[in-house]
Amino acid sequence: GSSTSGEMGRLMDRVMKDLMQTFPQLEDNIICTQIYGPVRSGLTHCPARFAIKGNRPETSYPGLFVGGADLTVGDSFSASIVGGWMAANAAMGYSMIDHVYLKKNLTSDLEQFMEEPSLATVRDGVVVEDVAVPFKEVKVDEENATKAAESSKEE
Repeated sequence: GSSTSGEMGRLMDRVMKDLMQTFPQLEDNIICTQIYGPVRSGLTHCPARFAIKGNRPETSYPGLFVGGADLTVGDSFSASIVGGWMAANAAMGYSMIDHVYLKKNLTSDLEQFMEEPSLATVRDGVVVEDVAVPFKEVKVDEENATKAAESSKEE
C-alpha cells in the first residue's frame, strides 16, 4: 500500500488507476508502491555523472527512452533540446556510428523532405518580401561614387 498524502497521494492513485486499467492482471499482486519527488534539478553536475553506465537515452525496458539535460554536459534549455534529440535518434535506432561516421541521424532524414524557405510570397497579386528588412541589390558606379565622395569632402 501507499502511505503518501496530498498531491503525491493523488498522483499515486492516478498512476495506479491507469496501471490497473492497462494491466488488470496486476490487481491484488502489487506488494508495495512508492513515489519520490518532485526531482527538480536532475542529476548532480559532477564528473562521476558522466561515468554512469545507464546515463543514455536507451533503457533496459524495450521501447522506453529518456531525454533531457541529464544526458548532456550542460544544465540548460538547449541541453534539454539536445537530450530530446538524442532520445529521438535512439528511438529511431540510430547509433553513434550512424551519426559520427555515416552522417545519418534524425536531422539528416528530415532534411531530405524539407525545402529551402522562399523569402518572397504573393499577397493580393503583389510579390512581398517575407523578411523584416527587404534586401535590395544596389549597383554602384565606382567612377560616380568616387566623384561624389570627393565633392562631399570639398564642401
